[in-house]
Amino acid sequence: MLLALIGALVIGLSLGLLGSGGSILTVPILVYVVGQPEKIAIAGSLAIVGGIALAGALPRTFKRQVDWRSVVWFGLPGMVGTVFGAWLSQWLSGAMQLLLFAVVMLAAAFMMFRQSAASACCSPSSCWRPRS
Repeated sequence: MLLALIGALVIGLSLGLLGSGGSILTVPILVYVVGQPEKIAIAGSLAIVGGIALAGALPRTFKRQVDWRSVVWFGLPGMVGTVFGAWLSQWLSGAMQLLLFAVVMLAAAFMMFRQSAASACCSPSSCWRPRS
């Protein structure tokens, strides 16, 4: 139980600090620490991350730090995708969903690393050079 509470704090910290990482942390904690079946953990992570995100977004909304145009353009299609993905999940086993989850995590990590490495070397002043 203590590990689950620590995991929940780390998930909240990740979402508040980075604005992301909720599902990447929540699903494995629910499956491997709490012991939930894969499908329950995946469904539960939607509610958990959504609730945490809402709690973090409210203060920013009141400070007028939310770009509502982005919310509409990304949020609405994302909601449609979530409904479609939840419907599609009925034909996949929990293990297959976890495998897809891992593949998506690795692809996202690769794309983030590739993009940051490419942008770091695009300008001469940003390239690392050893001191002589």
